[in-house]
Amino acid sequence: MEFGELLKQFLIDLQSLFRSHTKDLKITMPQVMLVSSIPTDGIDMTSLAQQIGVDNSTMTRLISVLIKDGIVVKKKNPKDGRSMLVLLTKRGESLQSKLEVEIDKFGSDLFRKVPMEDQEEVKEILSNFHWIVSKYRLNE
Repeated sequence: MEFGELLKQFLIDLQSLFRSHTKDLKITMPQVMLVSSIPTDGIDMTSLAQQIGVDNSTMTRLISVLIKDGIVVKKKNPKDGRSMLVLLTKRGESLQSKLEVEIDKFGSDLFRKVPMEDQEEVKEILSNFHWIVSKYRLNE
């Protein structure tokens, strides 16, 4: 299997597993990515869109649903009146905590399936690969 095909299949499988582990929280995969990416002091919408790799109009639609569900609020950025900050509500903070627990549990369950003698090597390879992907994203 070519590397690109392997990456595609890995992404599909990983997203499927994430969905199955977060389905009880009743949010979509893009919403999982958004809620998981919002820091406690908020983030401006443009930075959030860049972070998860969507355009501003898609971000606006995703945020609108989360606002309607009481998970986030938008307010003017006090540092730059032209931009909007996205902040978690109490409900959003609770959801983010639940997501972190589910993701940690999922990661631990999956990691336990790796043979003990390979675990450190797998962690090192994934860490290095993450660094390469992050560096690649910066150069796009």
